[in-house]
Amino acid sequence: MIAQKVSFAFFTNLLISALGYISLFFVARYMGPEAVGIIAFALAYVGMFVTISDLGFGTAHIKRVSEGKDLGKCNGTYFTAKFLLTIVMAIVVLSTIFISKFIQHKSFISRAHEIVLYIILLSTIVGNLSMMFIITFGARKEIAKQTIPLLIGKIIEVVGKITVAVAGLGVILLAGMSLISSIVALLCFLFFFRGYPISKPNKEYFKNYAAFAFPVMFIGFLSKIAQNLDKVMIQFFWTTGDVGYYSAAQRISLILTFITTASTTLIFPTISSYHSKDNIEGIRNLSNQAERYLSMIFFPAVAFIFIFSHPICRILLGTKFMSSAPILIILSFVALVNGITQPYTQQIGGTNRIILAAKLSSTVFILNILLNFLFIPREFLGIKLLGMGGIGAAVATLISISIGSVLFRFYAYKITSSKPNPSILVHLVSALIMGIVLHFVSASMSVISWYYLMLFGAIGVGIYIFVLTIFREFTRKDLNLFLNILNPIRMKNYTISEIRSGYVQK
Repeated sequence: MIAQKVSFAFFTNLLISALGYISLFFVARYMGPEAVGIIAFALAYVGMFVTISDLGFGTAHIKRVSEGKDLGKCNGTYFTAKFLLTIVMAIVVLSTIFISKFIQHKSFISRAHEIVLYIILLSTIVGNLSMMFIITFGARKEIAKQTIPLLIGKIIEVVGKITVAVAGLGVILLAGMSLISSIVALLCFLFFFRGYPISKPNKEYFKNYAAFAFPVMFIGFLSKIAQNLDKVMIQFFWTTGDVGYYSAAQRISLILTFITTASTTLIFPTISSYHSKDNIEGIRNLSNQAERYLSMIFFPAVAFIFIFSHPICRILLGTKFMSSAPILIILSFVALVNGITQPYTQQIGGTNRIILAAKLSSTVFILNILLNFLFIPREFLGIKLLGMGGIGAAVATLISISIGSVLFRFYAYKITSSKPNPSILVHLVSALIMGIVLHFVSASMSVISWYYLMLFGAIGVGIYIFVLTIFREFTRKDLNLFLNILNPIRMKNYTISEIRSGYVQK
C-alpha cells in the first residue's frame, strides 16, 4: 500500500506539474517574461508572509495526528489556529502596501503589480483554508484525498490561463485564474472531508500544539523568507523580465522537487510513528532506503537537464527565455542535494528534536538570505556586490542547501546512527556515463526538437539502467518495486478505495 501511496503522490504531482508547464508554455509565448515576472513577484511577496498563517501549527498537526491523538480535538485546535492566523497574515500584507503607498508615499512598482498582488493574496487566503484539509489528510497518509482536489483545481487554472494568454486578456485576468482554481479546490476538499470529526479545542491541546509549533515557527518563517526573497530582490534590483527568467527556470525544476514532496509526505509521519514506538532501527532502514531510491531517480534527471538545458528552455518556454538555461542547471543541483538529504532532515523533527531542527534550518535559511544580498544586487547601501541577478540567487541557494545537507546528515547520525547510503556513488557514476554518451550523441545536432529530446530521454534511461545493472545496483527486486509503483490497476484500486471509504478511524 505504501508503494501505491508514494506512486500516486508522485504521479499526481507530476501531472499537476505537467499541467502547470502547459499553461506556462502558452503564457511564456503569448505574454512574455514580463507577465511571468509580475505573477512570480506577487506570489513571492505574499509568500514571504505566509508563515504568519501557520506558525508551525501545520507541522504540529501532522505530528500529533500521526501519534494517534484524538482526531476531533486535533482538527478543532488546528482549524481554529489556522483560520485566525490567516486573518492576521492578510492584515499584515495589506498593511505593508498601505505603509508603502500612504505613509512612505511610494508607488508599488506599477498598478498592474498592485492589483495582481491583491488577487494573489485572496488566492492565498483560500489556499490556506484548503491547507487545513491537506495537512489533515497528509497526517493520516490519505494521499488521494490530499492531491485529487489540487489536480482538479489545476485543470481549471490551466484552461483559464491558456484562454487568457491566447486571447490576450492581460495579466490581471491571468492572476484571476489562480483565485478561481483555489476556490474550486477548496470546494473539493470540503466534499472529501465530510464525516471527519471536528471537536471543540481545549487549553491542553493548544498548549500541546504550541509546544511543538513555536520552535517550528521560526523554521517556517525563515524558510518562506529564503524561498521568496530571491524573486523580490531580483524585482527591486533588476527587472520584472529577470524575475520571469528566474521563476520560469524554477518552475521547470519543480518537477524534481515533486519527487521529494511525494516521498516526504510519507517519510515524516512514518518516522514520527517509529519514534513513538522507539523503533530506531526502523528509522535507519527507512532513511537508508529512501535515500537510495531518491538518489536513483535524481541523478539521471539532473544529468539530462545539465546536457539539454537550452533545448528544454527553448521547447518549454520559447526563445525569449534562453537566459533561464544556466539558472535551470543550478536549480536542478539544488533539487538533487535537497532531495537525497530529506530522509535525514525529516529525522530531526520526527524524533522530537524540534529545537535542534529549528537551529539547523535557521542557520541554512539565514545563510541563504545573506548570500542573496551578496550575489543578487550590483550595489546595496553604497557597497558594490557581485550583481549576478537570477544566476546569483540560484548559486546562493545551492551553497546554503549543500551546507545544510552536511549539517542535517551529521546530526541524524548522532541521533539514530544513520549513515549515507554508499549506493549514491554508483548512481553518480552511472549518471555521468549516461550524460557523456548523450552529449556526444547529440553534439552534432544544431537544433534539438521535442521528439529528439524524448528519444534522448529514452536512450538515457536505457544507458543508466544498463550501467546500474552492471554494477549490480539495479536488481530484479528494484524492477519489481518500480513496476509495482507504476502499476495503474493497483494505483486505481488504492485511489477508489480511499475516496469511497470517507472517514475511517485509525
